Amino acid sequence: MEPLHTFASDIHSQFGEDGIIGEVLDRIGTVVEPSRWCVEFGAADGVWLSNTCDLIRSRSYRAVLIEADAQRAAALAKNHPGSEVIKLSRRVGLDGADRLDAILSSSGVPVDLDVLSIDIDGCDYWILESLEVHRPRVIVIEFNPTIPNSVEFVQPRDFSVQQGSSPLSITRLAEVKGYVLVAVTFVNLILVRADLIDAVLGAGAAPPSLSDLRDDADCITHVFAGYDGTLLFSGAQVRLPWHQLEIDPGRLQPVPRVWRSYPGDWPRTGVRSLAWRLHRRVRVGLRWGRWHRI
Repeated sequence: MEPLHTFASDIHSQFGEDGIIGEVLDRIGTVVEPSRWCVEFGAADGVWLSNTCDLIRSRSYRAVLIEADAQRAAALAKNHPGSEVIKLSRRVGLDGADRLDAILSSSGVPVDLDVLSIDIDGCDYWILESLEVHRPRVIVIEFNPTIPNSVEFVQPRDFSVQQGSSPLSITRLAEVKGYVLVAVTFVNLILVRADLIDAVLGAGAAPPSLSDLRDDADCITHVFAGYDGTLLFSGAQVRLPWHQLEIDPGRLQPVPRVWRSYPGDWPRTGVRSLAWRLHRRVRVGLRWGRWHRI
């Protein structure tokens, strides 16, 4: 079958998700009747950078759109005034009545819904981890695009933290839950339930790996040390993308310039060695004090 990334196109989505989702649903539709239900949160105004708006407007999907911000939720209600879209202005949590399963159950969404889009700039991993009852056929979930493919990283289970999780960690969680990675856009993983994978990839086809689907060269920076204690950097990631700040390697040097030479050449009893040992002891002590207070 033709690779899914070749179908990438945007009507309302940001990085080609509309076209890929549509193709995935068409392939699944050859083996099972669509439920024509989709869910998205945070849905913003329901149109801007939406992964579900095209399904609602072009494919007559029913939907649950969830947005916590009151102003955006009001815009969402105006953009989708019809009863085919259930509009909820609330936060999705990880426990009790705020769990996604609980919210969807009370909204009448079928367990076997077609598409779930998760985009909350932080606890996306933990929302997926909390999902137990509903079994979407397709899941679109945001990852932190600055993290290389080989890195395992899961942000704390805390909505006050907004770090995001690595594509590898999310993919491994999805596999445990019975999903297979089929496509990757700049910020989203597209996962298909394992029992439908033959329809999407072709009978007997081996699922692609994360590295097959994502070139991570632009988010890798190597950090290494010179003999003199200078931290050296090589790679493309020199800017914090959301804050638009340049990363200055000069501000990340743990060894002050005055001591940046090879310690093996220092006289063991000289002033330089003694001063360095004192500096290091004070610095480690101060750092331990900070850790101890934490």
